[in-house]
Amino acid sequence: MKILNWISATLDDAVPLADLFREAESSTPVGLDQRPESVHLRLATLGPDLARHTLVGVADDGAVAAYAEVADMGEADGVRRLRLTAVAHPELSGDVRAELHRWLIERAEQLRRAGGTAPAAVLGTRCAENDGAWRRLLIEDGFSLVRHERDLVLAVPELPPAVGLPPGLVLEPVDERYEELARLAHNEAYAESQAAVRPDQRTWPQHAIAHPRFLPDLSCLLLAEVDRADNPVAAFLFALADESADEPTAVLHCLGTRAPWRRRGLATAMIVRALHQARSSGFRRVRLQVSDTNHPALALYRGLGFAESGRGYAVLMRQLAAE
Repeated sequence: MKILNWISATLDDAVPLADLFREAESSTPVGLDQRPESVHLRLATLGPDLARHTLVGVADDGAVAAYAEVADMGEADGVRRLRLTAVAHPELSGDVRAELHRWLIERAEQLRRAGGTAPAAVLGTRCAENDGAWRRLLIEDGFSLVRHERDLVLAVPELPPAVGLPPGLVLEPVDERYEELARLAHNEAYAESQAAVRPDQRTWPQHAIAHPRFLPDLSCLLLAEVDRADNPVAAFLFALADESADEPTAVLHCLGTRAPWRRRGLATAMIVRALHQARSSGFRRVRLQVSDTNHPALALYRGLGFAESGRGYAVLMRQLAAE
């Protein structure tokens, strides 16, 4: 198999790209959505940048056999965060993957310079645990391994346990009135993690309530009394539908607690509520991802019965300095 032509992606490529993702995930899994509907949503999220920030390799047999994507994940503290994705059919040579990588770096540089301010940027990408050749290429180009993402699953129990809340806190469904406060709470909760995405006002909706697979019934906010904090959002949980699973599955996509409210059982309360909602909504499994460096969260999830699915991957990052 050889690449004969390089073109930009279009929304019509969702089906062939889903086939490519399925082939790649069978040998080097990094958690790519493999259903055409999910791939279509992924492409649609890039909006007008789709043509400029994607590259598709068409093989000699006419099949889509390679794909690259640069996605802008927002800017925080003067640093732009860019997600790089490279996918190649298992039968292609390493030279094709190297070409994908070169294109990604060049396009990331162009995106960093867009607007004339040329802020510093952080590039993040995934690598399958068993893909030593790809990891070596990344490390040789200045990427560093920052963490392993563990993918955990739990069969929704028929009778999830009941958990109370500390005084002064109320658990509420996600409400658009608190959208900006929820974004600020999210970025504060993840401020200590250099690898975490901290969305700005432009990119926040797609990260949360405007995400195409957002599940409002399973998502929630924990609100404190207004006179006890400038921002009443003490903790948050946003859930998504997992359209790539064989059975109805919900993903606890984003879960966090602001520092003053930690170690009070808030995460447990939100997860238990999500389990109750999942059961009544017909979901049979719940998934989440957690960094192997987050030992308290790992202990919490395992204590609730979550177990590794085998779909974990490594995350590598590289700096692009401002000019």
